[in-house]
Amino acid sequence: MKSKITVLVLATFFSFAAFANAPTSFKIVAADASIYNVHYKAAETGKVKISIYNNVKQLVFAEILSNVASFVRPYNFSNLSEGEYTIIVEDKNGKQAETVNYAMDKVTSMIKVSEVANATDKFLLNVTSTGSDLVTVRILDSTNNLIYTQQVEVTGSLGIVYNLSQVKLADRVTFEVSTSNGNIETISF
Repeated sequence: MKSKITVLVLATFFSFAAFANAPTSFKIVAADASIYNVHYKAAETGKVKISIYNNVKQLVFAEILSNVASFVRPYNFSNLSEGEYTIIVEDKNGKQAETVNYAMDKVTSMIKVSEVANATDKFLLNVTSTGSDLVTVRILDSTNNLIYTQQVEVTGSLGIVYNLSQVKLADRVTFEVSTSNGNIETISF
């Protein structure tokens, strides 16, 4: 029994010692479609070289940071071509590499339709876009007859209140909102 406890204590000690002298920790986190954050942490301060290579192993960026133990640095790929890139971090513990697949930012839009509080037959359309997007709004009655249609150019965000009190609505109304990239949101009330 005493030998089992001794082995357990030694194993725990070596685990903590190994963790205290752990090699460099390095990871890449996408901040958005064109920016990748490099997270770096080492046990001691030192010199760190960051290199970025394209898919044909051409160096597209390099920098050397001196006297650092940890950092988070953003790298902007927006002026680079789409494709696979390798980010290499070198320090006194060696080299580590990670690959990212960069695709240029595509326009995306978030769509939300809701009933206006304390109002009868009024609906609020909210569209938030990462760029300029052409949005088509179709409003249908309970038998899928078209009540209204509209195309709106959205850059940034847009809010529109639709007052359907003059339209005789039966059981429900349906909003079909589509974006220029083919996404369609269908919301029924």
